[in-house]
Amino acid sequence: MARPKIDFLQREEIERIHETTLRVLREVGVVIHSKSTCDMLTDAGAATSKDGKRILVPEELVKESVRSAPKSFVLAARDKRWDLKLPTKDRAFIANGGEGLFVKDLVTGESRCSNSEDVRDFSILINEMPQIDFWWGMVGAIEQPAHLKYLVEAKLGFEYTVKHLQTSAANAAEARHSIDMASILTEGEDALAKRPILSACLCPISPLTFEGGMAEAQAEYARAGIPVVAMTAAVAGFTSPATVSGTIAQANAENLASLVISQTAKNGAPWIYSSDSSAGDLKTGSISYGAFETCLLRAGMGQMGRYYGIPTMVAGIGLDRMSLSLGSIEEGVPHMAIQSMVDSDLGAGIGGIDEAAGASFEQLLVDCWVWEVARGFSREFDTGADAISFQTIRDGGIDGSFLSKRHTMTRFKKEFMSTSFPEATLSGPMELRPRGELIRRAHDEARKMLSRPRTPVVTKDESQRMEDMIKKLR
Repeated sequence: MARPKIDFLQREEIERIHETTLRVLREVGVVIHSKSTCDMLTDAGAATSKDGKRILVPEELVKESVRSAPKSFVLAARDKRWDLKLPTKDRAFIANGGEGLFVKDLVTGESRCSNSEDVRDFSILINEMPQIDFWWGMVGAIEQPAHLKYLVEAKLGFEYTVKHLQTSAANAAEARHSIDMASILTEGEDALAKRPILSACLCPISPLTFEGGMAEAQAEYARAGIPVVAMTAAVAGFTSPATVSGTIAQANAENLASLVISQTAKNGAPWIYSSDSSAGDLKTGSISYGAFETCLLRAGMGQMGRYYGIPTMVAGIGLDRMSLSLGSIEEGVPHMAIQSMVDSDLGAGIGGIDEAAGASFEQLLVDCWVWEVARGFSREFDTGADAISFQTIRDGGIDGSFLSKRHTMTRFKKEFMSTSFPEATLSGPMELRPRGELIRRAHDEARKMLSRPRTPVVTKDESQRMEDMIKKLR
């Protein structure tokens, strides 16, 4: 099978980036603001810099961590139909965007701070939209106390979706609480480790830094068998070199340092190579997810993850506020078709606006509708002998007709999506519709979906046990 993908790094370039990464970890090292994590690493063979501020990671410790990391595992869902088997074979599994601070109505233009009710409502839509494979906290429950924020969001996620949850934690205590909460739904922690319905996205800080609480949370998750996603978010020119290759090398070093933390905490702990690195906008001082080079950064990071044979999460999917100008699905397809070609097991971004600072119910639906079509651009294509079909070429070459051949009748519809999905085109005639019509349609559909009874997908006892846990921590 052949699958369209962006592979722009040659083998020798991957090797050069890898060797540079090893040198960075060995000679420059990383800052880890956690004594317990630093002690754990030095006990395993890492060294401390002369000024005592950095952990220097030797090559052998990196290589041993790569060897011990699982190369395949499952991100489980409470409904097994939504289990995510990694690595994937034919497409990326996609989540919504995450941790926006505000919700915006893209029809009225009204914007407000997000709260727990928004987390619930986004969870309902995430559960219902088949284009979304797993859950992120779309927005923050920012009215909650800081130490309960992630836990309240996880509770709402568990209550309103049967899909896999990927959350976060600011410290080891928060990580432990989320593990205990997930264990309520899996008949204990041992069962949770066997079928982790929860994973954690914990971000190194560029350049080459780990916040203390998150480093300790990572160790806590690793020891419990909870998969950890090391989502580095370097910004080229601001927090990493102003080159694509230099940013990839630094982000790769941050990933491998994270891998060492997980594998030192527990040999064989499930871990996912990840990056949300982007180009910087030197005019505004902001990130630029829409830049051409951001897509290449994602593709290059995906290649590095594949080089190590470890599951990856580097894809970014979403149209952001481009959707405001769309009249139809096909207008957005070319943009997402390119995003779909980043070779990744997992990705996220659906529903996010303003470079992921906020979220929109309308945006979530528009992104889903466009992704439903665009993801077909990078599906697998059969290249076996029967698909190539010497016999069909021979017979058609002789009689000049291919329409009458069985090969055409049995394969054409499957091979060319536009037969079933008129929107699956990159150019050509397109029905012109009023600007913004797609957003208005999504606005009405989202309101309709959220007007239905909000029925939890957990039992009353499970919900009460999660609520009791939160009450004890208030």
